Amino acid sequence: MGRKENSVSLGQRIGRSLLALLALGAIALQGGAAWGATWVLDNERLLKDRLVAYQFDASAEIMGYVSEAGLSDTGELYLMTSLPRVVSSVEFDRYCSRSEPGIGVLGCYTLRDGRIYLYDVTDARLTSIEPVVAAHEMLHSAWARLSVSEQNDLAVLLEEAYASLPTDHPLRERIVSYEDRDSTSRIPELYAIIGTEIATIPGALENHYATYFSDRTKVVAHADEVYVVFDTLQQELLALSNDLSSRNAEIEGLRYAYEEANSALRRDVLALNEKAAIPGGFPSKSEFESVRAALVERQNRLATMRTTLQTKINDYNVLLDELTTLNDEVSELNQGINVTLESEEQLEASDGMLTE
Repeated sequence: MGRKENSVSLGQRIGRSLLALLALGAIALQGGAAWGATWVLDNERLLKDRLVAYQFDASAEIMGYVSEAGLSDTGELYLMTSLPRVVSSVEFDRYCSRSEPGIGVLGCYTLRDGRIYLYDVTDARLTSIEPVVAAHEMLHSAWARLSVSEQNDLAVLLEEAYASLPTDHPLRERIVSYEDRDSTSRIPELYAIIGTEIATIPGALENHYATYFSDRTKVVAHADEVYVVFDTLQQELLALSNDLSSRNAEIEGLRYAYEEANSALRRDVLALNEKAAIPGGFPSKSEFESVRAALVERQNRLATMRTTLQTKINDYNVLLDELTTLNDEVSELNQGINVTLESEEQLEASDGMLTE
């Protein structure tokens, strides 16, 4: 991830290119000053970007994102010229803020000053998201430099790519969230998300992204890694919740049958005792012993039913503890990517542990 000592950094490459351009400009001025002035005016933004990137001292962490996200020289330029900074969770909201539950904000590109701020993801299970976010914000920087006509042409391709996604694709919910906050954000967000997270896109759009990525599959693969972490846990939560719901229904049915049988046994034991207390209530001792033996047998079966019920309740509560642990793990992961969940979003099988 770090920069090798003998490698040529982006700033050095840009610096040498800039010097070469200035030298060429000096030669051109000798033959035609008007052409040189026109070229500088037409490329003023590019020259400024290169100068800012040349002066920016990128950390090893930021340079790592360039490689891990598969950025091209141009993609690296637009990341560096935005002076990217990784900030801790404590100060992140000073630069990027959003309060809706269930939405993780891991970076932002600020239009007011053209800066990129990146959330410091500290959970080792989620660090694959960092180069994705860096590339995502880089694309916002690139989008801001496109002409209106270029943006309009891309909007058609982006809507085509979006329409081809499955109806249950998570991007659909994310875009609705963005639009709820800012109705103008749809296309810029599609541009950044599709470019970093969607593998199969229209050829013309792929060709466009090739300006910013030397290997776009790298950044998409990193995004998929993080989705797999959450998808796996979500599937485990859903399976466990369904299992607990099924067990709960079985336990409640067994509990009802046990209580009914227990009540009937008590009534019959009481009747036996009352009848035995009446002189001549039983014609013979053998008849009394026969009725009593039948009640004892029912009592034994009831005890077995109670043991079975308690075992099922114990098993249920063990699984409920597992569900709680998984919920806590998901909550921890969400906090790791700056997501705040509402309490009702937690999967629960019941109000609490079961008791006999």
